[in-house]
Amino acid sequence: MKNVYFVQVDVAATLGARNAYLPYTAGILAASVWRSETVRRNCEFKEFIFLRENTETVLRRMERPFLVAFTNYCWNTEYNKLLAAGIKEKWPECVIVFGGHNIPDDFSFLEEYPYIDVLCHGEGEDVLRDLFDALLLGLPLGGVANISYRDPGKGPVRTAYACPGPIESFPSPYLDGWLDPILEQHPDITFNAILETSRGCPNRCAYCDWGLLQSKVRQFPIERVKAEIRWFGEHKIAFVWGADANFGMFRRDLELADELVKTKKATGYPEKMRVNYAKNNFENVFAIVKKFKECEFDRIGATLSFQSLSPVVLKNIGRTNADIEFYKNLLTKYNTEKMKTYSELILGLPGETYESFISGIGKLFEIGQHFVFEVYACIVLPNAHLGRPEVIEKYGIKTVRTEIVRPHFEDVEFNVPEYNTIITETADMPRDKWIRANVFFSVAKAFHGNGLLRAFAVYLYYHKGIPYERFYDGIIDYCEKRPGLVLAKVVEEVRKDALQQSVGGSKYKLQVKQTGDVIWNPHEYIVLNLLEDIDGFYREIRPYLESFCIEKDVFGDLLAYQEGILRKPREAERTVDLDYDVHGFLSDVYVNNVHPLKKKRHRLVMRDTAPSPDWKHFGKYVIWYGHMGWASYKDDITVTDP
Repeated sequence: MKNVYFVQVDVAATLGARNAYLPYTAGILAASVWRSETVRRNCEFKEFIFLRENTETVLRRMERPFLVAFTNYCWNTEYNKLLAAGIKEKWPECVIVFGGHNIPDDFSFLEEYPYIDVLCHGEGEDVLRDLFDALLLGLPLGGVANISYRDPGKGPVRTAYACPGPIESFPSPYLDGWLDPILEQHPDITFNAILETSRGCPNRCAYCDWGLLQSKVRQFPIERVKAEIRWFGEHKIAFVWGADANFGMFRRDLELADELVKTKKATGYPEKMRVNYAKNNFENVFAIVKKFKECEFDRIGATLSFQSLSPVVLKNIGRTNADIEFYKNLLTKYNTEKMKTYSELILGLPGETYESFISGIGKLFEIGQHFVFEVYACIVLPNAHLGRPEVIEKYGIKTVRTEIVRPHFEDVEFNVPEYNTIITETADMPRDKWIRANVFFSVAKAFHGNGLLRAFAVYLYYHKGIPYERFYDGIIDYCEKRPGLVLAKVVEEVRKDALQQSVGGSKYKLQVKQTGDVIWNPHEYIVLNLLEDIDGFYREIRPYLESFCIEKDVFGDLLAYQEGILRKPREAERTVDLDYDVHGFLSDVYVNNVHPLKKKRHRLVMRDTAPSPDWKHFGKYVIWYGHMGWASYKDDITVTDP
């Protein structure tokens, strides 16, 4: 029998890890391959290699492999290369197969890495099964669709393209028992899983390769998906990542949401889930998020993604957003129901200027997205439209290869780093502006999303007409002119992080002394450092706030409220006497019910119903788990007479 291995290494799970993802992709590929009678008769499946072990350890464990299949994404490709090279050196006759999103649609991997024998392009279930049959039966590889390989007489060969077929008959690695041995062999690991209810995306955004792979959306049988959900509950799967591009696109997704809620209520699992919600079926998405809210299931809430708010950028990337007033009304609806939402932007898209980027963030605040927005560097994926040479030349795109550093984990050196290729300059945004844009969104996320200055920003916008982007951009200037401030030094560390990324250096590892060796995102780094001496922060920022000429009594109330409402370690309650209804004003603004700040003498009692006993607990449960902004403020507010 010929020994076969499948490799899908987790993004962060090392040997001895407490959490890890089950290798779903490798599992469905193995299950599909083993449906071949030829494979079952001739091959023995040995194991899934899914932990980020030292490659020498893996090589010592392997037994004369006939074929090793690797699934590749940006978080494991370098590891896969190292392991594959070691396998080929030790067993030259072993067939090394690479597939997955990180495999370019050309011969480059065959040309650069002699230890790779075959590339699979696109979906792999049918392709890999046909490849196994051809190898085992001695058939020409030219008859296998969607692969590239070396022909001794011709050099690299690309076979004919075949459109991916139906997925209704694909096996489930969960239900067919392929992943059960992993659970049995690693009882100390808490496992996460992938749920795929459909495949494909109708959109063709230039920065993404999802829609280019197969535009038609195909659905897995609903009873199969429900059974997988129940499997998650029975096997105590802690977290589920939804692999669909547009969950909520179909009416049946509401039925699947009911099954997820039902399973959690019955078993306690999965504990949390994150999905990519549909871009254009807001009614279904709202209903699903509401279902998930009732059992605190959805980790981050509804996705209201924009990627950019610049019409020029949207045209360049082939994307259409709904009217901004529509989003404002939608946010009002979500916020009124106290349902979570978050929005995404991408930095580095063609046509984006520094001014359009920061005004886009200001626009998010204007329409009611005060709590959560994420900004991602534009990654140039190997098979995305944005990575084509003619597109790069057209928009003056410049990229760097930068190391991927996982936040929220202790600084553990893996034996091989992974990399992304990111855009750090375009014809419309030079590198220095890209660096400042990184600083801007980190400042805006810390002071607005996490709430350190949100009360002042909102007041100034509605009472003084100060645009949000002007307020937060001004803080950067304020810090640059006063480098001795603690605030300025913290912001400078964030700038250094962006600077280092912009030239392709290893990402800065932003760590905070009181939380140990944990690596933090830039905005989290700002928040944690400033909260340690919050009184000192407000003393340092006071001259900047006073420059906006806020009336003295209003200023005092805003400052007292702003400092008191923030959650801090070991602080369960804060009481302040106010002359103005700051809390009521802000609460109404959050649901787009705007009115002037009212004079109202009262006492505000602000309680934290789950105070953190120390900084490490606070960092994990408030800053990380609550990083979407909802956990920043005390959650039990009482208004009484003074």
